[in-house]
Amino acid sequence: MTTMYEHVGGEEQLRRLAEHFHHLVLEDPLLGDLFRAGSPYHADHLTAFLAEMLGGPARYTDELGGFIALLRAHVGMRITPEQSDRFVTLMLRAADEVGLPDDDRFRKAFTGNVEKAAGFTTKASHDDSHPMLQPPYPVLGRWQW
Repeated sequence: MTTMYEHVGGEEQLRRLAEHFHHLVLEDPLLGDLFRAGSPYHADHLTAFLAEMLGGPARYTDELGGFIALLRAHVGMRITPEQSDRFVTLMLRAADEVGLPDDDRFRKAFTGNVEKAAGFTTKASHDDSHPMLQPPYPVLGRWQW
């Protein structure tokens, strides 16, 4: 079975998605301040995260800290539901604009997983003592079709 990573065209296509998304959020009045205050390497880290989640190389875990790095990047941000919704909207817009596959199977899976990830990071952004901040840390799960 083809992975979602293979289906989208691999890391280069995901890099295009991450860079375009990053540009969109920097210009967005609701999200811009959050992303300008974040890592200058956000697009690269997002590329690695998406590649791993979609079934590609595990660089996010192997080189960038994996699950705990993702959690720590969002703790204390106090992301609002409106910001979370805008994140999802802009990610899906970026997916359209860079030409990610638009077949129903992929888009349903991609949309559902982006919504789930945004919900998790939103919740984690309000919990400075989240139990998952303590070892043993979970591993990142791969997104499924």
